[in-house]
Amino acid sequence: MLRKDFIMVQIEELGKVIAQIVSQRDTDAARKIPQLVETVYASLKLDRDFLFDSTPEKLEAYLNGEDGEGLKRMEIAAKLLIEEAYLYPTRQAEIRQKAKGLLEYIQAHDNTFSLERISLLQGLSD
Repeated sequence: MLRKDFIMVQIEELGKVIAQIVSQRDTDAARKIPQLVETVYASLKLDRDFLFDSTPEKLEAYLNGEDGEGLKRMEIAAKLLIEEAYLYPTRQAEIRQKAKGLLEYIQAHDNTFSLERISLLQGLSD
């Protein structure tokens, strides 16, 4: 139980980093975003290529680790992709499509209801 609580705190902290990236997107602090993105990748023990090239099933299996919280980590990764799309305008559509695919997978396989996830999916469909 204590280990699961610790894992959930770590996942929550990654969510806060994503929120920081979002809040800095259109400000003078935006130059820090690439460093924050790399921090999230390192925390998830992922690299951009693996995230982008993996199927959702393969990614979930990798992110599950010992605690089975792969879907939560995958949601963080999907949000990270959405923010990365702003950094790479020439690949924006491709990156957003990958994020949408991950969120759809999570929506289909997660047993929790998330208005935020639904909103993100609607934003990616526009």
